[in-house]
Amino acid sequence: MDNMSFGADSMDPIRVNGNANGVVGDGKRKPTVNSDKIVAVLGSGDYGRAISRRLVNSGYTVYIGSRDPNRGKIKTLVRQTGATLTGQEAALAVAKVVIVAVGRDHYDFLPMTHLRDKILIDVSNNTERRRGPHYRSNAEYLQGLVTEAKVVKGFNVLSAYALENGGLQGSKEVFLAGDHADAKMKVSDIVRSMGFHPVDWGSLQASRDIEDVPLKFMPSWKRPVAVVFGIFVFIWILALFSFQICRNLASGNWHERWKHLAMQNFNRVIAITAIWTLSFCYLPGLIAAYIQMWRGTKYSRFPKWLDDWLKMRKQLGLLMLGLASMHACISVAYLTPQMTSWVYEAPTKIQAEVIVGVNTTSTKSISIYNSEFNWRGELFLTMGAISTCLLVVLGVSSLPSVTATLSWREFTFIQSKLGWVALIAAASHDIFLAWHYMFLYWGCFRTLPIGPQYALYPPFIAVIMKIPLLLPPVDNYLQKIRRGYERNSQYEIRGSEGV
Repeated sequence: MDNMSFGADSMDPIRVNGNANGVVGDGKRKPTVNSDKIVAVLGSGDYGRAISRRLVNSGYTVYIGSRDPNRGKIKTLVRQTGATLTGQEAALAVAKVVIVAVGRDHYDFLPMTHLRDKILIDVSNNTERRRGPHYRSNAEYLQGLVTEAKVVKGFNVLSAYALENGGLQGSKEVFLAGDHADAKMKVSDIVRSMGFHPVDWGSLQASRDIEDVPLKFMPSWKRPVAVVFGIFVFIWILALFSFQICRNLASGNWHERWKHLAMQNFNRVIAITAIWTLSFCYLPGLIAAYIQMWRGTKYSRFPKWLDDWLKMRKQLGLLMLGLASMHACISVAYLTPQMTSWVYEAPTKIQAEVIVGVNTTSTKSISIYNSEFNWRGELFLTMGAISTCLLVVLGVSSLPSVTATLSWREFTFIQSKLGWVALIAAASHDIFLAWHYMFLYWGCFRTLPIGPQYALYPPFIAVIMKIPLLLPPVDNYLQKIRRGYERNSQYEIRGSEGV
């Protein structure tokens, strides 16, 4: 790494005097360097240094071209990347591929004549979305400045932090756009060598959409958040009627129970929302299985609503994990024998003389609550703990960095088998908590179900749909379809053929 210093040396393709003819000062020809593995980076800022470090670690010889390569601070920072700091013209003289790591406002100050016939990789982003009949992306603007160059849009979806921290975003997709197929192929090779996955978005005009990608705010989360929020609001309204409005109507006292809105009602609602959301993670897969068996093939598309539902299961699962964690924290804070006496051992009642005046006493019955759980309370807490633990495992295993370390069989076991155990444990947690009321008590106007009852509706539907799929004949037929078998087809693919 000694030759990758601030400037040129006797082993550098760039001569000390700034020439690039491959001859050093004593007249001897220096060792040749593979020109396909040389990359020039224009810009010595954070992003320029970050991508240079990644390129050097990927086996490339990198020259960072700066307008002022003699600044001491920049020299120190560039030395840490393993690249060579030099002037812009000197860097461009030896590299066919150039990464333009400066903002659009600085394009006009680039050495345009030296950029001709080069492959220019534009990595810039916009600060806001730009639209209009005369709008051109940064990459299109650069192509207009240097018409003889081959501009390719790419790398703008990777942050400097991610590039500097090794494989933090390994296997991440890098979107490419350009009008020259050979240039995009060259850039694709560079992307792969850096440990990322290139995705061709088409012509350079597609760079407008690529530059908008970093400006999008959680696009895959908007619909799942809206769904979960809708469930929350629906259940909160039911809880309001059940625990406040209806009970106050029955008692005639409108000042009761309103103080419980902030904690007890909220805790009930997020618990029910969490178990509904967990059920909604598995219901679309069950519906898809029945559709595949009905059609006798896996090659026909699902309805759009089901396809969208399947795609947001990961987000639903992570939102559910957040709700379940919040429910566990709140429950630990206020779960007492006074609040949930039915899951504790029966209290001991005593008669005591209570002083009610100066010389007056009164005999009152006092309950001394028992802090030990009964059998139902212990099962209630155990099922809740098991469900929470499994939900954490499901959430962690869905992270890309963890998923990459799992085989397909391991991932399927965690997300499917353990997921169903978590759903059943969560439903059991609810059943053991409200066993005393589950089938003996009705809520609003003695007609509507109480919270623990309607919390079980989606899990119950999911379990009922799952049971037939566990039967060996049904399961074998479904697996055969998923391996490629098509009913009523002249080409019936059996076993693992055609997969």
